[in-house]
Amino acid sequence: MPLTPSLLVKDLGGLFLYYPGQSAINRVPRTALELGARVGAGVVRRLGAEDMRDELRRIYLGREIPRSEKEILRDTYRLTMFNELEVLRYPYLNPNTIGDTAVIEGREHLDTALSKGKGAIVLIGHFGANQMIMPALGHVGYPMNQLSAPPPVWGEILRETRTTPLWERVLQRRWELEKRLPVRHINVFRFLRPAFECLARNEVLGLAFDGGGGKKWARLDFLGRKANVSMQPAQIWHKTRAALLPTFVFRDPGEARHRVVITEPLEWQGDGERSLQAYADRFGEAVLRHPEHYLYFLALRRRVRGSDVMPFFDDYPPAEHQMSQAEAEERLKRAGEWRDPEEA
Repeated sequence: MPLTPSLLVKDLGGLFLYYPGQSAINRVPRTALELGARVGAGVVRRLGAEDMRDELRRIYLGREIPRSEKEILRDTYRLTMFNELEVLRYPYLNPNTIGDTAVIEGREHLDTALSKGKGAIVLIGHFGANQMIMPALGHVGYPMNQLSAPPPVWGEILRETRTTPLWERVLQRRWELEKRLPVRHINVFRFLRPAFECLARNEVLGLAFDGGGGKKWARLDFLGRKANVSMQPAQIWHKTRAALLPTFVFRDPGEARHRVVITEPLEWQGDGERSLQAYADRFGEAVLRHPEHYLYFLALRRRVRGSDVMPFFDDYPPAEHQMSQAEAEERLKRAGEWRDPEEA
């Protein structure tokens, strides 16, 4: 994809942060990230927020917005920038430092689930600092596995709509940092046997319900809209009989630590679609209370609607360049062929 002025600003900023900036940020006090997040958020916000503003209005269509749009958008950018900066501090996290960064609430739900010997699925959305679940659980001793896409894979997935050479370098550096986390990464676009095997070993599996990959889809009611969600989490849940624990990461601007909140297990509702609907209902309540934790992801899914196998929502405006479903599936197949050079 050719570099536009806005992409050039974003990619140069990302390249600076992930290379010379990463070492410096890893050494400064964590409290300094808040100032950096405010400055960076102000720059990025000026590059355009119309998609995000429209998504915010769709969340509350027919409902009262809890505070002003300006305030919610401001906090969205600040939280997103803070979370991105904190990725640069992954090498700093260890069992001795994780308590300064994150606190776990509802740990008893996870312990009870593991006591049954069938593993536990920590089901998340791309909500807040969702990746903080990996170090928060892993560094306190839980055997943690994460089903997701390695960052470099997104360079292939978004080849036509977002990818630039500079961004590919940023994605590679991010992957190097994520591999420092106490987690076994399982590529969602490859064979899923490791996901089943880790649950059979009575370990923890983290996965997201709102990703863009999958072969079978459920059409759910979510925030008053029709959402297309992969059946994959329900399939793993049903086949393994592991406990499924809806989990969230909250951190309001200015708060010192993330709160990793593990909620009570969700009961199987008789079939996969109804079970995912029950999760979507619980997740939607969190989004209504904390829209700033989810707006950035909603805007991202809207921007890539033309290249998604299935758009997240049915009510998006038409994309300028719309792939056919077959073309999008072929692109995901190619993405699944990516191999980490260290695997060789």
